[in-house]
Amino acid sequence: MPARKPYAVGIARRQQILQAARELFSVRGYRGASMRDVASQVGLTLAGVLHYFPTKEDLLAEVLQHRDDIDIPWFEDKWAELGSFRAAMRELMVRNMAARGVMRLFVTLSAEATDPDHPAHDFFVKRYRTSRELFSSTLAKAKARGEVSELADGPVLIAVLDGLQVQWLIEPGFDLLAALEAYLDTITTER
Repeated sequence: MPARKPYAVGIARRQQILQAARELFSVRGYRGASMRDVASQVGLTLAGVLHYFPTKEDLLAEVLQHRDDIDIPWFEDKWAELGSFRAAMRELMVRNMAARGVMRLFVTLSAEATDPDHPAHDFFVKRYRTSRELFSSTLAKAKARGEVSELADGPVLIAVLDGLQVQWLIEPGFDLLAALEAYLDTITTER
């Protein structure tokens, strides 16, 4: 028997649940928000949410994966569109700042996930390994194009981006974009 295709209503409901979970996890942290909280946010019973996400860990995994599934191709497209690694990095940060809740979610969960017992620990271990490879290969491409210096380093760029985001979340008056531009001055060949 062929697998059933998901109905539009079911797809929309899944998206509502994911959005509610993103918001709740970003404000309360993973451990501070319950599945009942998510259910209440979208007007479902707990059983209704469990129909779409059998466990809280399943919900968390999908919330986290969603960001990467969107951001990676977005950055590649933006870089191609602008023809500038530096400009694409700036636009990525502007985009992240416009989604403060998503940024907070990522920062909060990545910090919580330093605990090996946290349900997102394995996700973040894998994500940072993948990110180091991705940023290193992206920088290699930018180096080949003459857009960044040979000293540019993927793990360091990740640390700068993550650190700047934490500082901005803690102190919204912090000029994240100016700090990013100052860092990019040290690794890019264009000003």
